[in-house]
Amino acid sequence: MPDENYDLVVIGAGPGGEVGAIRAAQLGLKVALVEQREHLGGTCLNVGCIPTKSLLESAKNWSKFSQAKKLGFELGKLSYDWDVIMKRKESIVDSQRKGLRFLMKKNAISVYHGTASFSSANSIAVKGDNPLTLTTKSTLIATGSKVKELPFVKSNGKGILNSDSVLAIDKVPETMAIIGGGVIGIEFASLFGRFGCEVTVIEMLPQVLPFEDAECVQEAVRCLRKQNVKIETEAKLSAVEDAGGHCVVSVEGREDRKFSRVLIAIGRSPVTEALKLDAINVATDGGFIPVDSHYQTRAPGIFAVGDVINTPALAHTASAEALHAVEVIAGKSPPLIDYNSNPSAIYSYPELASIGPCESELKEKGVAYKVAKFPFAPLAKAKIEEATEGFIKILYDPKYREILGVHIVGAKATELIGEFVLGKVLETTIDEIAHSIHPHPTISETVMEAAHVAMGGAIHL
Repeated sequence: MPDENYDLVVIGAGPGGEVGAIRAAQLGLKVALVEQREHLGGTCLNVGCIPTKSLLESAKNWSKFSQAKKLGFELGKLSYDWDVIMKRKESIVDSQRKGLRFLMKKNAISVYHGTASFSSANSIAVKGDNPLTLTTKSTLIATGSKVKELPFVKSNGKGILNSDSVLAIDKVPETMAIIGGGVIGIEFASLFGRFGCEVTVIEMLPQVLPFEDAECVQEAVRCLRKQNVKIETEAKLSAVEDAGGHCVVSVEGREDRKFSRVLIAIGRSPVTEALKLDAINVATDGGFIPVDSHYQTRAPGIFAVGDVINTPALAHTASAEALHAVEVIAGKSPPLIDYNSNPSAIYSYPELASIGPCESELKEKGVAYKVAKFPFAPLAKAKIEEATEGFIKILYDPKYREILGVHIVGAKATELIGEFVLGKVLETTIDEIAHSIHPHPTISETVMEAAHVAMGGAIHL
């Protein structure tokens, strides 16, 4: 039987918890990991980042196959097998699950399946098939988030889906209403739209993807409309009824409409209910656990990261926070996380990615800035890859020329943004990027060309 006395107990095995557990073990701590689900990996691996990106990759390939004749190929009658696409998704997820289990064994991390709750600051009860109590010096809370439901519309896994249940959908529906135009809603809109579903996104705010640069969003919406996706903003949902063979969607001030399926994608909320935080004298604030700059709660030795704290709800953010927290627990002094260099990544087509503030934020704060912008269209590699839509926009300080923010809409945006993450960390100037040689022909040349704009003019525009 595994030792039940630990240096660190990690609650939750998502991208925050599993990364924190592994790093803590590498630092010499005796670690236990508690997960209430059957599988490790949290939302990201099981019903989030990984399965959705697998389906989006299939959608991207389907679009390419549909252009086969233009590219010089004769493929005969085109069709896709949704069951095979779903099996591929499950195969990828299962492979990653096996990898996580291996890493737990490799790092001598004790894994317990059950629901964890605090009995005291140093005692954690685990309820499950084999109830037990773990004693620990420190605890890392990384329980993640769950789908939000509307008070007047509940998903049922049939006609009305949420972002979890939609990943088991049996076929691409003829029509779909997506309630919510945030990251989750837009990614699913791009996915199903490219497979031929007529998608309508219903968003109550004036702009979908409200936290992204407005100009980038306008370009993304323009491209999405070519993919069978309609965008309705400032649209307030009043009711959804599952009528069996179809769903009826009611929006204030508009006629009721019928859809084959409805996807509720209004975001996620932190999972803290089962933790019994009152036992350690920790109260949530707006559902989130308050922490300091090192992710320690008001209870000494108890830390929290990821979707349960009020920072960007992104898998890579949770992982970075967990790395920081466990290094503090291990007695090290890691640098604080700079959220201005924390990238946003949206995997619709076209992709969107960004770091730092957008123009509206800089204007609101009265920060002086200049814009260097370059489109993908002139690049030979963009033409070769049929990826000419979109652009890169760099916001920089006019005095010291340091990069303030970067916003990309287009192919490989989520890959290109990594260059600017490093640039932000190193306080790179736009001149340094302009003088950095980028390989030709590549999509990454947009980075150099945009920087050339700030130097007096792009070469190929």
